[in-house]
Amino acid sequence: MQDNIYNPEKLVKSYRELPHGKARADAIRSAIEQADLNNDIPYMVFFREDFCGEAGEFADELDLFTVFPELLALVDSYPDLTLTPFQESGIQDEVLWDYETMLDACDVFYQIPLKECIKFYNDYKRRYTAYGYSNREPYRMISGFYLRTGDSANTTKYFKKFKSCPKGPDNCPGCDANSEIDYYLFNGEKEKADKLASKIEEGIVKCEGNPSFSLLRMKTTYLEYYIVNGSYKKAAEVASVLEYYRSMYKEFSPWHFIMCACLYKNPGKGLKIYKKHYKEWEEEHNPNEKFNAYMCAACFFKGLRKTSNRDTVKLMFKKQFPLYNGSGIYSTTSLIEYYYKEAEQIAAKFDKRNRTGIYTDKLRKSFANVYRGEDC
Repeated sequence: MQDNIYNPEKLVKSYRELPHGKARADAIRSAIEQADLNNDIPYMVFFREDFCGEAGEFADELDLFTVFPELLALVDSYPDLTLTPFQESGIQDEVLWDYETMLDACDVFYQIPLKECIKFYNDYKRRYTAYGYSNREPYRMISGFYLRTGDSANTTKYFKKFKSCPKGPDNCPGCDANSEIDYYLFNGEKEKADKLASKIEEGIVKCEGNPSFSLLRMKTTYLEYYIVNGSYKKAAEVASVLEYYRSMYKEFSPWHFIMCACLYKNPGKGLKIYKKHYKEWEEEHNPNEKFNAYMCAACFFKGLRKTSNRDTVKLMFKKQFPLYNGSGIYSTTSLIEYYYKEAEQIAAKFDKRNRTGIYTDKLRKSFANVYRGEDC
């Protein structure tokens, strides 16, 4: 009977011994249920904070849209909430951090309506300034959201607002620089982007919390940029840096783009990456990640056919794979068509949500620019 007594500290220790991912997320959800049953307000908040962090980085981000609003409601209802021993900073900072995680999810799930996304971003801005911070960080994030949805006018509008706000202690130099790089690449101003990138490369500008994040984020951005624009030699150089770091964070381990970069001089390695990751790409819940993976797979097999003169490839697919035929021999044409069509369907859903054509344009451009030789 003693084991059935509610013990929040023991629950924390128990689920933190689990590996990151679904198992830990499920264990935290169980802890939430127990805290709710015991009306333990501090841990009702804390467990939800931990869940948002786990779901956002390692599990299913879509779950954030159920749990995070519950967290906000609790924080609003209990403004003088007592902290648990596991909370290092104030509730306000914890909430803002988790809010940013949910806003990231707004970008990558077409299931969240555009109006809802904008509402969340505006609420984040309201809370951020109410806690005594400036508008600079919210403007940076709102500009980034519109950039990723392909809304050029609002991207520029909020980028100018971001740049016009004075810097404060709450602003991260590395994040600011990466947002500027995104903006300049989006607008075709690569020279400006390259100047900022060199400062990150040299360590002049970096993220304060984790200096390597600024470099990895910048390299990931450039890797995608080079693949989409057909600069495979440069993509291979960037991919080697990301492989060296082999980050535990999915954001900085874009194996689909690294696979494409292998078309420059090492397509066999790219095929090994495909064989290792194709199943997880099929099971991916994040539609933006799935789109990128399928787009890259279509590009990779097009490039493989071109660089290696391979009309067929041997692959040991599981029976669940849509193209499974039992022979283990698949035509590169069928693989290209499958992945392109799937990516095209996801792109259409994002473009409908975003009211732009940014995803379809990206797919068509990257496919048209597939590996064109060593001078690219």
